[in-house]
Amino acid sequence: MEKSEEEKIVIVGGGICGLATALALHRKGVESIVLEKSEKLRATGACIIIQPNGWRALHQLGIASKLRQTALPIQSGHYITVKDGKHTDLPVGNGGECRCLRRSDLMKTLAEELPPNTVRLGCKVVSIKVDANTSAYSILHLHDGTMLMARVIIGCDGVNSVVASIVGLNSSRHFSTCAIRDSMVSKDQRLIKESTVEAIKGFPNHIKEMINNSDVDSLHLTDQMRYRAPWDLLRTKFCKGTVTLAGDALHAMAPFLAQGGSASLEDAVVLARCLSQNMGIALDPTGMKAARAALDQYAKERKMRVFWLSLETFVVGTMHDTSALLVRGLCIITLIILFRDKIANTSYDCGRL
Repeated sequence: MEKSEEEKIVIVGGGICGLATALALHRKGVESIVLEKSEKLRATGACIIIQPNGWRALHQLGIASKLRQTALPIQSGHYITVKDGKHTDLPVGNGGECRCLRRSDLMKTLAEELPPNTVRLGCKVVSIKVDANTSAYSILHLHDGTMLMARVIIGCDGVNSVVASIVGLNSSRHFSTCAIRDSMVSKDQRLIKESTVEAIKGFPNHIKEMINNSDVDSLHLTDQMRYRAPWDLLRTKFCKGTVTLAGDALHAMAPFLAQGGSASLEDAVVLARCLSQNMGIALDPTGMKAARAALDQYAKERKMRVFWLSLETFVVGTMHDTSALLVRGLCIITLIILFRDKIANTSYDCGRL
């Protein structure tokens, strides 16, 4: 027999965005639970770059000062053309702080700030039913037979999101480019290293030395870098009833701008702000219309921000991914016209929590 429980706000996915959203809600005095399918919190990849806009969000979450203690400042960047070895300086941070920190430090800090029992591990969502009646709960069915009735569902379950299909977003797409990362989550690391060494023949010597000197037990292959098509974001509402999305589930983007994590932190702050402003009536048994209004406001605030980030990422990714000179030329023209300032996206401020 199914067990049934009732929760006000359920966050699906215990990654960076899911934990950040739960923490943002907690800071506003709003309870939530996080459902994570893994048996422990995991951080794929060793490090993450947090841009100035991301640090503004971390400040609102109240954990920026703690994370700065172990984060490494990034003061400059270089673009190296493999073909001729040409170096081009890249602007970093737009006058703000840009730092690299361990994903595990970020995940741990977010989790430690949450009330006990906020995160439920080993909870895999197998289906979600959204009732068209605005006064009804949405229902989540878990793999162990548990049925959760939720007033608000927030999908933070990554690029292969279960919740995204409920909202109406198409599946994420992928570039042909792969990425090799340091991680404790990996498969056949020795083969990964051998394949990488073979693939970078002709690269500058210091790049080859970095791969040769890497710890083989820490390597992880991201098969193909996935992204959400920017035009899908324009034509989708981001929410259905009182179900919405945040983080990679909403705007999966390849790492060309190093904005995926920072944008997810922005989502958390904006979503919690919109919900908390309506909590007095939004979670009342007869006030589901207010909850929908809160999510509509969140979608309105985030739509164009994530569209422009996704579009710039898509254009840069396509330029690197294609061998067609015409396509590459069109990408370059688009970047010159629309994204002449390469770091303008870091100036964004998600506002006060």
